[in-house]
Amino acid sequence: MTAEATNGRVAAVNEGELDQVRRQAVELLSALDRPPRTLRIRAGSITVDLTWPEPAEAAATAPTTAATPAADGPAAPCLTSPVVGVFYHAREPGAEPFVTVGSVVRPGQQIGIVEAMKLMIPVEADRSGRIAAVLKGNGEPVEYGEPLFSLEAEE
Repeated sequence: MTAEATNGRVAAVNEGELDQVRRQAVELLSALDRPPRTLRIRAGSITVDLTWPEPAEAAATAPTTAATPAADGPAAPCLTSPVVGVFYHAREPGAEPFVTVGSVVRPGQQIGIVEAMKLMIPVEADRSGRIAAVLKGNGEPVEYGEPLFSLEAEE
């Protein structure tokens, strides 16, 4: 157990219970087809509130990337971040990345992980294609809807 200060009080926190809450939150979030607007997680006296931008807000604030359409052509399809957090290419440091340039992906295939508030949220492909470019580096912060990989049609 650890002690956490909350509003001037000290509350005992069972780390096993926090791990269980974290696992359940990741399971819940990964089962959704899009992130919720808000999520409140409560474990004993600790409450964590998460808020995601609306898709229109995220698109308006997303940085320009290599996947941005050229003035004379259509946008390249991209695989995007489902949440705000830190993007990782592999399950753990030193492990092989989930995908690399040239990898063929299918809907539902895990392509990365985003860490948000110590939750490891799987990132899955929402469409088929071949990875044409890696747009976010390992350990880089990402926003909701931000492109992670660009895709090209399979041959």
